Amino acid sequence: MTANVIKKLWKMRPIVCCAGSMMNSWSKWLDYWLQKLKHLIPTYIKDSQQVLDEIKTSNLPPNAKLFTCDANSIYNNIDIKHTIPVICWWLNDINDKEQLPSNFLLEAVTHAMKIL
Repeated sequence: MTANVIKKLWKMRPIVCCAGSMMNSWSKWLDYWLQKLKHLIPTYIKDSQQVLDEIKTSNLPPNAKLFTCDANSIYNNIDIKHTIPVICWWLNDINDKEQLPSNFLLEAVTHAMKIL
């Protein structure tokens, strides 16, 4: 576990690795299914190369400025009590709009998210 010592008030949150465990296998299974929904997220960016490619093909004015930032420790700072219900709401919403893949295991995915 590492801490960002630059901040005056920092929080330490453990990140647990369960390689080779059932939890690890279940996490991979959940990731497999959630990856099928990336196309439904309009702000999804695959990598920095995608950003560079899109900037090159953009018709920006000559006085345009580009700003970047980086997120540190994003996953261990996610408020799970808020996040899981929001993701479940989104999954149900796209299900109601019939946008989920036809074989998407909605109940199993939401159950796995809550447990993991």
